[in-house]
Amino acid sequence: MQLDPNTNVAKDARILIVDDEARNISTISQILGRAGYAICISITDPAEALAKFADVQPDLLLLDWHMEPLSGLEFIQELKTRVAPDDMPPVLVLTADNSPETRREALAVGATDFLSKPLDASEVLLRMRNLLQIRQLHTRLQAGRHELETQVRERTNELEQALAELHGVQQQVIQQERLRALGAMAAGVAHDFNNSLMIIRGYSDMFTRQPQNYDDPEKVREAFKTISAAAGNAADTVNRLREFYRPYKKGEEDRRPVELNALVREAVQLTRPKWETQPQARGLTIQTTTHLDTEVPRVSAAASEIREVMMNLIFNAVDAMPQGGQIKVSTGVDEGYAYFTVEDNGTGMTEETRRHCLEPFFSTKGDRGTGLGLAIVFGIVSRHGGLIRINTEINQGTEITILLPVAVSAEEPEAEAAPGALRQSLNVLIVDDQPEIRYVLSSYLEHDAHTVVTAENGADALEKFRAGTFDLVITDRAMPKMNGDQLATAIKEIAPREPVILLTAFADSERHVRDIDLMLSKPASLRMIRQAIGKVMAGERN
Repeated sequence: MQLDPNTNVAKDARILIVDDEARNISTISQILGRAGYAICISITDPAEALAKFADVQPDLLLLDWHMEPLSGLEFIQELKTRVAPDDMPPVLVLTADNSPETRREALAVGATDFLSKPLDASEVLLRMRNLLQIRQLHTRLQAGRHELETQVRERTNELEQALAELHGVQQQVIQQERLRALGAMAAGVAHDFNNSLMIIRGYSDMFTRQPQNYDDPEKVREAFKTISAAAGNAADTVNRLREFYRPYKKGEEDRRPVELNALVREAVQLTRPKWETQPQARGLTIQTTTHLDTEVPRVSAAASEIREVMMNLIFNAVDAMPQGGQIKVSTGVDEGYAYFTVEDNGTGMTEETRRHCLEPFFSTKGDRGTGLGLAIVFGIVSRHGGLIRINTEINQGTEITILLPVAVSAEEPEAEAAPGALRQSLNVLIVDDQPEIRYVLSSYLEHDAHTVVTAENGADALEKFRAGTFDLVITDRAMPKMNGDQLATAIKEIAPREPVILLTAFADSERHVRDIDLMLSKPASLRMIRQAIGKVMAGERN
């Protein structure tokens, strides 16, 4: 509908005239025809007009008030049930009844304007022009709104897609930074691991090639204690690496009260290859000390993320001391915040570097750095509602303090009692494809007076389970013919309440499996196995 620029009248407007008197329609049609309105639809039956309304789609409705079989009042009431408010055209009531009551009734039910018969042609046209202008503005507003909504939806989709892509890139960047850190630790980790293996292999060779050593029980006992300690150190190295490289998953941020002191100890141990082993290989010494406040409260945090912050800061401190030096990691409390500080006596930063060091891709390390370490630190600390303080001076070292809000709950976790042997004797089915592991597990359990049956794979175990009666199943995961997950599912179908422990060497052993009651990582000590058995027999799951 377009307004004539000369007359300001919409010549192409669709006008519906509803009046049960043909002569009234003829009079109105003549007025409109002389004024140049080309599209006028006249209907004398109001019921028919309602039926055809959707097809006509008028821009203006001229409506009589006293009609049969529907009055103007009933016509508008019924029309409003069929037409959305935004699609309702303006209604001009034309009636011989000029009583105030009728006028109020018409306007109250939804009529836009009201004129009394006999009609003044000029007034009719002026009222129509005003209503059509309002209709045109309303139509334009609707079209503009729809266009804007479309643009907003399209833009929102674009932004959501861009955000998803940005999140993906961010995760890749974080993983790359973590891989870079892992690469920096690799040589030192290999050093520590090989030292443990050297002890194990050395003692094993010594007793294999010198049988006379068996004649000295004390020497045998001490040798095995040393081998056990070395194996424990190797297992600790693997566990630390697993904690370091555990992938983050969207929506899995685990916030719970954590102890900063414990995280500091873990971070210092995890980074030991970087600050101790590798520098020593170059003839350098970096001394790392901890000063931990025993009264520091717990903070609500994702432990793996805060540990990564600590490690990043320690890595940076090492890089800032190319000739060796000292690192001090401390904890404390400051006005409602618990904090940890990493301080070095290295090269320090200029004021310009300090201002930009938290920005992504800003680096003073050249090809040795990505410029993402401190940016990742800043992102993690910000998500935790924390603060970063940086004190530094060129050639005088750097001190970076991370302040984190204290956890609302300050309850201390209950101390876990050291597990002893289970008092009741159990019938246990042990499943592992390696005979040496079956032997070790059998020895553990038989030492605690349990009865043990072994199987070398899942299929063999399922047959023995069907043929016997067992209180507990301990199974490996990766096995031929039927793996541990499949075996657990098959067992639960036979005996839904049968406890099943999955003992696995896989690094992702914390992944939840539906039919597993408890997952335990290899290598597992007798103490760990006792503890696991106690939990599942008490009905606990992880």
